[in-house]
Amino acid sequence: QRLLLRTPQAGGTDPQSRGPFIVCIDTSGSMGGYPEECAKALFLALLKVAMDEQRGCFLMLFSTEVATLEIRADTGLDQAERFLSMSFHGGTDLVPCLAQALEQLKEPAFAKADVLVISDFIAQSLPHTLLDQMNERRRQQTRFHAVAMSRHAKPALLRVFDNSWLLDCGLRGRLLRRWQQS
Repeated sequence: QRLLLRTPQAGGTDPQSRGPFIVCIDTSGSMGGYPEECAKALFLALLKVAMDEQRGCFLMLFSTEVATLEIRADTGLDQAERFLSMSFHGGTDLVPCLAQALEQLKEPAFAKADVLVISDFIAQSLPHTLLDQMNERRRQQTRFHAVAMSRHAKPALLRVFDNSWLLDCGLRGRLLRRWQQS
């Protein structure tokens, strides 16, 4: 599988120590099936890194609602896997999710966390007040990352992130990967 990295002109490119991270996974109807499974598998890979490196991890599942789980050593992988079985299947609304991530960044244990949003990014644009809050957190060393699970992701949404990657999980992307492997 090939991930394409896009970095905007202005953004968090300064090196920083590895801290905790907040992962937001879109479980809306448009992410249903294979894209959602890929997003959750990507999270499990990140969770392994977090556990190996003893980094804090906060997981959020969202659609128009948000469900959260702080993953600690005593939380266990079983609880994370049960939590990952949830889906909302509604519309995609990034605002409540990012607002909750910004609130979590106020917690001392997550003050230096990076935020990763995994979505198809087929959603409405973000309000200026939320963008201003994200920019304020950037001044405090927070970086915002995006993994777009669809080639139909809205470029304007991806530009608000410091880094964005495309992982096309649609039928076209899966067929291309299969063809390239043969």
